[in-house]
Amino acid sequence: MQTIDKSRANGLARFTSLVYLYTGLGVAFWLLVANAIARNAALSKVVMSGMVSHLVIFSIVIMAVAFGFISMANAFATRSYFMTFISYVLFLTTFAVFGIPIFYAYSAQSITQALVVTSVIFIVSSLFGYFTKKDLTTWSRTLLIGLISIIAVSIINLVFFKSSLLMLGINIAVIVVFLFYIAFDAQNIKRIYEQAQGSETLGAIALVASINLVLDFINVLLSLLSIFGNNN
Repeated sequence: MQTIDKSRANGLARFTSLVYLYTGLGVAFWLLVANAIARNAALSKVVMSGMVSHLVIFSIVIMAVAFGFISMANAFATRSYFMTFISYVLFLTTFAVFGIPIFYAYSAQSITQALVVTSVIFIVSSLFGYFTKKDLTTWSRTLLIGLISIIAVSIINLVFFKSSLLMLGINIAVIVVFLFYIAFDAQNIKRIYEQAQGSETLGAIALVASINLVLDFINVLLSLLSIFGNNN
């Protein structure tokens, strides 16, 4: 029994390490792609023009495409690591569009500081979620309602009010909600491993498991920049 428990614990540790490795690489790739597009004057002009002219529609389309690639990654996770990886890269590349403006709006120092602060928040929340004995699945409905509410209020503000004060409140709410989402997704790694252990595509499943954590990190980063970033 002890041998089985030790083997299980070691397997979970390796799986968790792989998930966080993919998370770190995913965030880095997202930043690199966003920066590369921002440096391409012609391409970034087209993207920024679309954002300025039709922000809501443009954002919905980009998110729909990105989440389409996430669905593909989920579908391939139990069949093919290669196709899961391709879907993952396409998702990050598409979602990188939302990172382009930060390289125009903020200084390199502000981006670096926000990355450091986000990393600290991410690590603390992850550790809490991973090691707490509390079942965080009870948060699922509350977090989903909070996220939907934030999206709805953001769209209303962008279309009608265009209030910078309301936008500040939205960004604070995003940080709070995703702080809890980080903890929730960190604990969920254990549940994913319990269901997937022994699978021949455990690496692909770890890749998919990192997607939510990447999204958590990016949302906190963008909100922190919006609140504290020094305009470039």
